[in-house]
Amino acid sequence: MRELNYLVKIEGNEALLEKFIEAIDNNTVKIDKAYPNPYVLDSDEKFLLSPIIEYFFQTRPFSKEFYISFVEKLRKLTGFESYRYALGLQAEELVFNSFERVKKGKYKIFIPKTKEELPKPILTEEQKELLSFICYIAVSHIKYGPSYATVTANEYFDVVTELGSDEVEQLKKNGTGKIPKELTEYKDKDFTGKANDVFAEISLKMITETEESYAKALHFVNNLLKSDFPKSFEISFTSKEKELLPIKGLPKCGQNYLFAGAVKYPNLHKSILEYIDLTKKKYEWYTNLEAENCAMPSTFAVFALGLQDEKYFDTLIDYYQTIDGEHQSIQQKFTPVFLEKFGINEKSIKVYINAVLSMQEHPHNKSFISYFTNENSLKLLLDSKENFVSYYFTEEDLKEYSDSGTNVQEMADYCWEGVMYTTFGEKKNFAKISKQLTNGEKEIFEKIK
Repeated sequence: MRELNYLVKIEGNEALLEKFIEAIDNNTVKIDKAYPNPYVLDSDEKFLLSPIIEYFFQTRPFSKEFYISFVEKLRKLTGFESYRYALGLQAEELVFNSFERVKKGKYKIFIPKTKEELPKPILTEEQKELLSFICYIAVSHIKYGPSYATVTANEYFDVVTELGSDEVEQLKKNGTGKIPKELTEYKDKDFTGKANDVFAEISLKMITETEESYAKALHFVNNLLKSDFPKSFEISFTSKEKELLPIKGLPKCGQNYLFAGAVKYPNLHKSILEYIDLTKKKYEWYTNLEAENCAMPSTFAVFALGLQDEKYFDTLIDYYQTIDGEHQSIQQKFTPVFLEKFGINEKSIKVYINAVLSMQEHPHNKSFISYFTNENSLKLLLDSKENFVSYYFTEEDLKEYSDSGTNVQEMADYCWEGVMYTTFGEKKNFAKISKQLTNGEKEIFEKIK
């Protein structure tokens, strides 16, 4: 068994753990860069974070303010994800030991359902504080955790409500109150905006349908996203006339309505680009979209601008190279309308191939064939094949291949097979396609196969 170069055991290391907690309080602790990133003292002792948290809970009497202060220091040091699981275990143990109704399941605490109508519990001040602390953890899941962490957050909210606290209801109405009200609420004759940072909801109401009202809406959203608002969120949108982006199969939702309306005004494109920059987060999502429609929060804004002008092709390529291709496929709906608008030229082919590479297997569409069965497009495909690594692999891709010992050219050849499938369909169709080409076109087609 490999010997660890960091400590994980509490027993016998209590004095050292006290030094770690003191160093965290004093902001003198360091973080080892090597996984699993133990905390490091100035004297070079190393301790894994989870037992530090466990020891803290074992030795410090509960105080909401004191506990939150400690946890916030951890978040600033290594981020919420570094302690999400360990904090949950200790907090759930606290709740289990403080409320008789709470039971332990295999993976979570819960309150058994009963048909009996129970009186509203009378909570002690310490119990109220503890449930408020659980709400703090739930909100942290929504704000700083991965998108699926909202499931745990809602489970915590359910337990807190079931135990008699009204804090969840207050959070629904008012949010945490930590983001200034001037950022979460706006109202005038043109536009009303309201946001809740607990449930990651942005509500927009267009009273008038003008460039000015859309400018105000984008300004409201962008300023909000510059604050500590959750990076995964949903947009609800109300107006007399709701426009949609001209993309078949794209879901009807607030973000679709917002950017379909705003993109009509060239003066607002700069604000849309700012929104894209604020929401281009690989593992964040629109929380009002699921399954095959799940999307990074910049998606609809990128699609809106991407159909306007060639000058936004770089925005499209940057988007395709950022998204989580293993879990997002909504971008396939954009490809047909993009080709219809711009066709294939020296610039658009880079967008097209990046679109193909942005997901595990971009579906073939019969309409694609007609864009590529001409000499110019075939030459562009051949150029892309011959220069695939320099055109389409990012520095991050090349580093990943180098670290994993992957042959770069073999990976390029594998990716090219995907491009050919998306463009022309299955290999068995290639002979039929070739028959429709001129001799010169056939010669090029043979080289790209």
